[in-house]
Amino acid sequence: MRFTLYFTFFVLYCGQAMAVDLIKMTAIQQKNLDVKTVKLQAETNMSGQVYPAVVVVPVNQVHVVSSAYAGLVDQLQVTAGQSVKKGQVLAHIISPELISMQREYLQSNTQKRLARQSLDRDEALFKDGIIAEKRLQTSQNSHLETSAQMNERRQLLRLSGMGDGSINQLEKSGRYQNGIALVAPISGVVLEQMVSQGQRIDAVMPLLKIAQLSPLWVEVQVPLTNLKKNHIQKGALIAIKDLDVSGKVITVLPSMRTQDQTAIVRAEVRSGVDQLFPSQMVDVIISSTASASMSNFKVPTSALVSHQSRVMVFVQTDTGFEVREVKVVNTQGDITSISGDFNGTEKIVISGTAAIKASWQGMGGE
Repeated sequence: MRFTLYFTFFVLYCGQAMAVDLIKMTAIQQKNLDVKTVKLQAETNMSGQVYPAVVVVPVNQVHVVSSAYAGLVDQLQVTAGQSVKKGQVLAHIISPELISMQREYLQSNTQKRLARQSLDRDEALFKDGIIAEKRLQTSQNSHLETSAQMNERRQLLRLSGMGDGSINQLEKSGRYQNGIALVAPISGVVLEQMVSQGQRIDAVMPLLKIAQLSPLWVEVQVPLTNLKKNHIQKGALIAIKDLDVSGKVITVLPSMRTQDQTAIVRAEVRSGVDQLFPSQMVDVIISSTASASMSNFKVPTSALVSHQSRVMVFVQTDTGFEVREVKVVNTQGDITSISGDFNGTEKIVISGTAAIKASWQGMGGE
C-alpha cells in the first residue's frame, strides 16, 4: 500500500514537472508579444578533400515563358535577375494570329447557338410527330459537332494566355483583343531574358526563363579514383568552402568526363541556399560517410535564456512552446553554437523570450 502511494506521488510529480516545460500560447498571443522564431541551423564539422563544383538549378524548377503566336513584343516588364510572383505580367505581345483565333471562336460560338436553336425546334416537332427521327438525330449530331468545335477553339485561346474572364468578355462584346499579356507561371527569379522590347517573335519562341532557387544542386567533379577511395556515395554530406552552406549527395552520375577522367557527383543544397546563385563556381568538401558530425547548431544569442545556472531555448510546438535545456559550445558575436536534443527541424524563439520566460515561471517552471 505504501509503495502504491509513493509510486502515485512520483507519477503525479513527474507529470507536473513535464507540464511546466510546456507553455501554451495561442498564435494571437504570440503576435501580441512580438514572438519571432527561426529554424535551427546545423553546424557541419567536416573535413576532407576539396573538389571544384558548379551551382545549377534543378530542371523541374525551371520554366520557359513563350507566346503561342507570332507577333511583336510591345511591352517587356521584367529583366534578368528580377524576382516575380506567380501570375505577374511579364510581357505583352501584339499578334494578328490572336485576332484570327478570336474571330474563329466567335464564329464557332454562333454556329453552336444556331445548332442549339435548330435542335430545340426539331425536338418539339418530333414530339408532335411532324418530323422523322432521322432528322432529329441529324440536328443532335450537328449540335454536338459545333459544341466540340467551340470548346476546341476556346481551349486554344486559353493556351494562348487568354483567361476565362477575357474570353467571356469577348463573347459579350464581340470586341477583339489585339494582344495578350504573358504572366509568370511560378514565383521565382528571372534567370534569362531572351528578347527585347520591340522585337518580332515567332510562335513558341523562348522569351524568358524563370526558376525557383530553393533548393539548388551542386555538381561536383570528382576523380574516378577518389569515388571508391573516399567512399563517396548517395547520402554523403557536403559543405561549401568559405560559405555557410551544406547539403547532401543525391546521386553519383554513371557517366564521366573523358577529358579529365572525373565523375559528376550531384548534391542537393537546402541550408544556406540564399548564399548561392546559378552557374556559381564553388569548392566543395564531401564527407567520406553520411554520418558527419552535425550535433551542434548555430542560433542567435538572443534565443538563449538563462535560469538557475541552466541555459535553455524555447522550441515552438503546435500549442505554444517547449522549454529545452542546451549546452553552449562557443559564442562568436551574435551567434552561439549549442548542442542539445534536437533533430534539426525545430523552430526556436529569438524574439519575445522574456515574455515567454515570465509566463513559464508563472506556471511554476524551475
